[in-house]
Amino acid sequence: MSVSQLCAAGAVYHVRQSEQQAVPETFHELVEFSILASQQDPFDPMEKALRQLGEHSLAQTEHLHRDWSLIREYPLSPQLLALSHVWKSPASDDYVVAVKGAPEAIADLCHLDEAEQGELSRQVSVMASGGLRVLGVAKAHFKHTSTLPGEQHDFVFEYVGLVGLADPVRPMVPQAVRECDTAGIRVVMITGDYPGTAQNIARHIGLKSPDEVITGAELDAMDDAELHQRIKTVTIFARVVPEQKLRLVEALKWHGSLSIASRGTAPISPPHVRPITVAAPRSSGAVAARHSAMPATASRATTTRSTRSAPK
Repeated sequence: MSVSQLCAAGAVYHVRQSEQQAVPETFHELVEFSILASQQDPFDPMEKALRQLGEHSLAQTEHLHRDWSLIREYPLSPQLLALSHVWKSPASDDYVVAVKGAPEAIADLCHLDEAEQGELSRQVSVMASGGLRVLGVAKAHFKHTSTLPGEQHDFVFEYVGLVGLADPVRPMVPQAVRECDTAGIRVVMITGDYPGTAQNIARHIGLKSPDEVITGAELDAMDDAELHQRIKTVTIFARVVPEQKLRLVEALKWHGSLSIASRGTAPISPPHVRPITVAAPRSSGAVAARHSAMPATASRATTTRSTRSAPK
């Protein structure tokens, strides 16, 4: 995974990995706060990519803060797909807060007005349509003399920008999807990614019916009867959290589907369960979903080539 695009202050910068080119000053703050909202020693591929870009582009600037102390972390939750870090600089008595997460969550935290939300949505759609995974970034300051608030919404955040990360599909995935289709197996994508990103990936790997998507918010509004009807034809479920993924897997099991989970590190999908691809036989033969919640060691989109029945 690598940082491919930065969007800040109304400007867009395309990061070229093959060129040792410094990131323009306009985007330094965006890279700075995306790193501050990440782990100091990251294992998440997204956070590794952000830190790699920062080490290269901000090395000779004041935007890297190795001497700052992490005071508190506000973790992701199903209700708010954003993570905040509170930092203390040795040179200041005040706290600096950095947050990154789903763009819509960042818009909510920053209390963007209707026009600002519309522009943000447009930018995200453009980036997602190119297959990028999109993170929003914001910042806040907080007086050291005050007690830190109980939740992220109590900070006064200022929007900083968007980061687009490229996570190319593995070369063997389209062929695996074709083999599943030939074998009469329906492949379904369940992911925490933005709908546009998921659709781009689906088209790239040859997933059937990529134009129809059910989001996590739409899923919450459905009763089980509607879900069982829609799940027969929809192949993309985007912006879903683990609890919703489990509900989808259970619904697919009810229809006689075998599912395999692909473990990953997407920061918008706690506790880091990345796109689940479910292979469902089109025949009427029942297949046990014995491993519906078990992780597989693959990334981006994982497909399964299965026999018609699972081991007892």
